[in-house]
Amino acid sequence: MRVAAASLEHVDLDGARWGLVLSLADEEGRVGLGEATPLPGFSPESADDDRRALAELPGPLGPIELPGGASAARAAPEEAALAAERALAPLSSRLRGVPAARFALETALLDLLGQRLGVPVSACLGGHRPYAEVQVNGLLTTSSALSEMLEGARALAARGVGAIKVKLRSRGEDGFARDLEALRALRREHPEVELRLDANAAWSLDEAPRRLGSLAPLRPRFVEQPVAPALLHQLGACEVPWAADESLAVEGMAERLLDAEGCAAFILKPAMLGLLRAHELGRRAQARGLDAVATHLFDGPVALAAACELALSLPRPPLACGLDAHAGLEAWPAVRVPQLRGGGVVAASGRPGLGIGGWTA
Repeated sequence: MRVAAASLEHVDLDGARWGLVLSLADEEGRVGLGEATPLPGFSPESADDDRRALAELPGPLGPIELPGGASAARAAPEEAALAAERALAPLSSRLRGVPAARFALETALLDLLGQRLGVPVSACLGGHRPYAEVQVNGLLTTSSALSEMLEGARALAARGVGAIKVKLRSRGEDGFARDLEALRALRREHPEVELRLDANAAWSLDEAPRRLGSLAPLRPRFVEQPVAPALLHQLGACEVPWAADESLAVEGMAERLLDAEGCAAFILKPAMLGLLRAHELGRRAQARGLDAVATHLFDGPVALAAACELALSLPRPPLACGLDAHAGLEAWPAVRVPQLRGGGVVAASGRPGLGIGGWTA
């Protein structure tokens, strides 16, 4: 199979952020979709960088060859990931440093291959799995007023969401004390909820163990990225386990963290890692006894569908994932994400590929 045509559409989201939707068509008329929507201030590249990396397709793409030749029925679904990786080999230098562009290309290729094989992207990544749905976690922030944060928690509970992630936005000792009081109020009102926290790499190596100890009575599952990405492997075991997020994008760091004391989970953002790399890290983390969480980067519907397929592709069900619909989707054309369901879950779409119909911007 070869990619016969490619197109790239720009979506202006809020004047400060652009989304790129990549369409790849094969010689039989199937169309695979991918999305690159870097987040300013967080992603290492801009939308212009991604646009340049994705220009002039399909010329640089290698052929997409599955074992079994012309007979897709003889190919195991998970061999599609290897086929996509081989097809992308000629673009390796162009895609270095632009993970959102890589994510878009990998997603579009796997969407095409899934349609050809008649299986979802999740099966292309990891084969058929015995689970068909994954819980989602809710998201709150301590930058909101306490009353607003507690009302948000009530709304999540009413929807059946059983895990809440809270971003700790305050800075300094006084700010941490305020966050601690807000979290105590949240825990009093929701004693059974699974609580996760995200320090956004704001603490020093000296502060982190003490602050994690202060948080221990609240029984958080873990605290994401307590310290700077390049320092996380030095943190060690603390009173509260911690999880790796931004550190996974640092070259060689994921391999160190697989064996690091205190590391409880890998937070998998395919928009920052690439879809194939995110799946590889999730698989390896679970093999070492760590948990995995798949999450979006407040991207659009195509990337969100791909992140849902990642969550459905791992060897065992991940923890509740950061895949809930978000307000930023309102800036995109109305496209149904078939994996999003009510009741706080994402579930298999029952469709080949990503399961998204024709894209119209």
